[in-house]
Amino acid sequence: MTANPNRQTLKTEANAAGKFALVGIAATLTHAVVAGFLLESGLLQAMLANLAGFIVAFGVSFAGHFYWSFSHLRQKKSALKAMLRFFLIAGAGFALNSSVLALWLKLTPWPDLLGLMVSIAIVPGLTFIAARFWAFSYPQVGP
Repeated sequence: MTANPNRQTLKTEANAAGKFALVGIAATLTHAVVAGFLLESGLLQAMLANLAGFIVAFGVSFAGHFYWSFSHLRQKKSALKAMLRFFLIAGAGFALNSSVLALWLKLTPWPDLLGLMVSIAIVPGLTFIAARFWAFSYPQVGP
């Protein structure tokens, strides 16, 4: 009995999306904990704490996605290319995140920590689409 290729593709993509979500949660929590600790301890102000959290979370995110979420797409010697692409995506996400945080800090009287958490939460969905179809995707080599 031959498996339906469309069904297998859907299963593979759903599996990757689930793994992406788990890695994303781990990276988002890392970002939030690092940034929140640096902000609340008084070591850094909100924008710098956010940058530090992003840098640490990028390592968690890239490693998790490259070696687990999208391992089915990985090719030999593709790590640097994938990392550069993913860094562009993450950088764009961070720019969006930072813009939201800057507006929050300027326009609201609400706590900086709440703004930090809101700004961190808005990016993951956009990142999945860009990561799946660009950062970790390569032309398929023939049979």
